[in-house]
Amino acid sequence: MILRLTSGAKSLKSTHSASSLIKPHLRNLSGSGTLLDGIIVERDVEQPNSGIYRPGKQPPWHIVVLHSGEPATLTWRFDGRFHQAFFSGGEAIINPAGLFVAPRWSSAVELLLMAIQPRVMNRIAREMGTKKPVELMPRFHFRDALLEQLVQALVTEFEQPELPDRVYADSLAHTLIVHLIKKYSKTRARLQLSRHGLPHRSLSRVVEFIDAHLSDDLSLREIADVTGMSPSHFLSLFKRATGLAPHQYLIGRRIERARTLLIETRLSIADIAVQTGFADQSHLTRMMRRYTGLTPRRLRSM
Repeated sequence: MILRLTSGAKSLKSTHSASSLIKPHLRNLSGSGTLLDGIIVERDVEQPNSGIYRPGKQPPWHIVVLHSGEPATLTWRFDGRFHQAFFSGGEAIINPAGLFVAPRWSSAVELLLMAIQPRVMNRIAREMGTKKPVELMPRFHFRDALLEQLVQALVTEFEQPELPDRVYADSLAHTLIVHLIKKYSKTRARLQLSRHGLPHRSLSRVVEFIDAHLSDDLSLREIADVTGMSPSHFLSLFKRATGLAPHQYLIGRRIERARTLLIETRLSIADIAVQTGFADQSHLTRMMRRYTGLTPRRLRSM
């Protein structure tokens, strides 16, 4: 769908640079780097009064900014006038592509940023049933609990020691963009969903596909394609049918397959981790302990 990890990509800590890819004058602490297609998420620090920075051309990204550090005052220019507001943790800004507001912070601030290429947002809007390009509306100094939760979760996913769970990151990003379209754009798009969840035949195909590809780096779109549905429709209908989000179901099946191999074979734990789609042995150990309370070694010794 949205995320496409490059082949042979290294861990996140080795790929992010000292400068933000979204706003190069910011100092980057963590983020997705170039691992995503059409989306960047970052944790950055902006120094005070650095709003003199201006891109050489209008920015091609929609940008969501979430304040996440010590409170500070922001001054910006919009509609020919200067505005000022005191920001604290969780307060947000939506900056549509092409809008430059000359922001200046009163002190150093930590920010979570998400940049979305318009083509990605327009594609999701089409999947929601609209043919018009998304016209995102600018918003400054506001709170949105769902937006905050999704941005924080997506940034955090790229701060883990292993590569991100693609289906989980896909789901977060997709849900966030749908939320932006529905609440902060002039586009009136709504998903038309069945009341009964995913049809049984489609669910069976998804289960078979996941079981056959547990060792693969699956994406949300690849799984949704099995049903012929868009990721937007698939996300909601799969959860309605199973009670689980796709990434929760996938991790459950991987742990169950690993449990079977640990009990019934003498394969090394490292080999089992690879065969069941985990990054490495330590990743399998962390996830198995989290979901079952047991480590692979402890389970095998029982």
